[in-house]
Amino acid sequence: MEVYLLFAILVHCVSAKPNIVIFIADDLGYGDIGCYGNHSVKTPNIDSIAREGVKMTQHLTTASTCTPSRSAFLTGRYQIRSGMAAPVNMRVNTWPYSSCGLPASEITFAEQTKKAGYINGIFGKWHLGLHKEQLGDFEHHPLNQGFDSFYGLTGTNLDDFDPSEKVVLKAMPYWYYSIISTWSVTAVALFCLYKFKYYGTLTFIVLLIIWSIPSLYFYLLFDNYILLTSFLHRNYDLVEQPIRLAGLCQRLMNEGLEFMQNATVARQPFMLVMSWVHMHVALRTAKEFEGRSQIGRYGDALEELDWSIGEILKSIKTLGIEDNTIVYFTSDNGGHLEVSDGGYNGILKGGKGHGAPDGGIRVPGIIKWPGVLGQGQTTDEPTSLMDIYNLISTAVGVDLPSDRQIDGRNILPLLKGDVNVSPHEFMFHYCGNRIQAARYRPRDGQITWKLVTHEPNYIPGKNVCVFVCTCNLDVALTTPKLYDMTSDPGETSPINSNSQTYKKISPLILTAIKEHKASIEPVETQFTWGKLRPNLRWQPCCNGTFPFNCHCIDEKYST
Repeated sequence: MEVYLLFAILVHCVSAKPNIVIFIADDLGYGDIGCYGNHSVKTPNIDSIAREGVKMTQHLTTASTCTPSRSAFLTGRYQIRSGMAAPVNMRVNTWPYSSCGLPASEITFAEQTKKAGYINGIFGKWHLGLHKEQLGDFEHHPLNQGFDSFYGLTGTNLDDFDPSEKVVLKAMPYWYYSIISTWSVTAVALFCLYKFKYYGTLTFIVLLIIWSIPSLYFYLLFDNYILLTSFLHRNYDLVEQPIRLAGLCQRLMNEGLEFMQNATVARQPFMLVMSWVHMHVALRTAKEFEGRSQIGRYGDALEELDWSIGEILKSIKTLGIEDNTIVYFTSDNGGHLEVSDGGYNGILKGGKGHGAPDGGIRVPGIIKWPGVLGQGQTTDEPTSLMDIYNLISTAVGVDLPSDRQIDGRNILPLLKGDVNVSPHEFMFHYCGNRIQAARYRPRDGQITWKLVTHEPNYIPGKNVCVFVCTCNLDVALTTPKLYDMTSDPGETSPINSNSQTYKKISPLILTAIKEHKASIEPVETQFTWGKLRPNLRWQPCCNGTFPFNCHCIDEKYST
């Protein structure tokens, strides 16, 4: 085996096709990483990618929540083009066993690499759907989107997965108690009408049951996330329910290491996507990382994440494929400010779930490609997670799809230092299916401008909402605010609307927004309440009939 592995390593070293390793964290803040200015938590392994490659300081997602951001990342297209931009308040695919998901007609970067003979694995969080029409069709499953191996969550991590935490529903008291209050008041009214003999006992009971059904259904969905959403899949098979969060980071890492070694032995170029569950709450680490950092549970989890990334980077060196491997690190959106274990977005305004502010959409972006990109370089030009689609396609020698609009751009000349201006002239920042801000990078000068048309409905005196901001409640500005993002990344000093600069720049951005909207072709939205609601007939149950005895542990990691 050792001789065979050595031969495989030599083949990889001379291969013209680079391997690709993608690390995408969940809810990681822009200011959480050492190379982006954090000195409270140690992230030496992530920092090493920046030291050996290129750091992007204006690296942007297309949305400040998971599902739409990941959709755009995988497809190189704004989520509005694939129906993954929500017209309703719920902007993420909350229940994995709903029919909402990334359409199979979309072409992911995994499908691009498949054309070039790559083997692809994704380990961790998917959050882009499972079934579409019926149980078992796996229309939205990662193995139907270009990946060959999958181990992880088809949904997402939630506070509810830890019984000691406050459940998400009760973290939004204005919503929770309004439902309970409405039900209670109506029930009392029905009882009063019954007592005044407006109808008989049977009618009262029937009316009360009818009124109770929606409230009970609502309570079942939102107060039982651990039963309805906490499970792990290996490929198509359910292997664990509920998820054991402590040690999950190591299990994902082990799956990634095994995948890389198998691909090397098989002499196949590979793409590995490590879609980490950290730093999304609930945060739980293996025992050896408990209390390791100086800033509590969040810091412990971040150091565990960094260690896990370090183990994969170490394995890349051990396998002898470092010189032929692209390594990229990012996050799906910014840190969640409204939770106690949320991330740190540095000087940026806002965070996860906030529509326009940079804190939710500007994320770490680091990439190294030995022999192609320089070491220790930085670019302050605007770039997007969508651009990775184009970079991967170029790296593996596959043309971009010609039958659809690809919004990613070729940033390779920028990363190599051959040009010094972003290929993006305009970039659009969505909250649900609404554009709430847009960036403009003129073809000359140094300044990147940002026009904000909507602001979050913050708690008075604070830059946070109650648990999460809601697009439909955001405040439309009568006069949009223009910011110089080069000198004012914290969005603290808007340009005077009477100035010549404002009068020159803002119409250009408003025109670009109008033209972008005109380019959007009608598509079926995945975010209707009918598609979002969980289909209880599809709910999995390991060892029984739902909802009884739904418990199992992944046998591969049972000890």
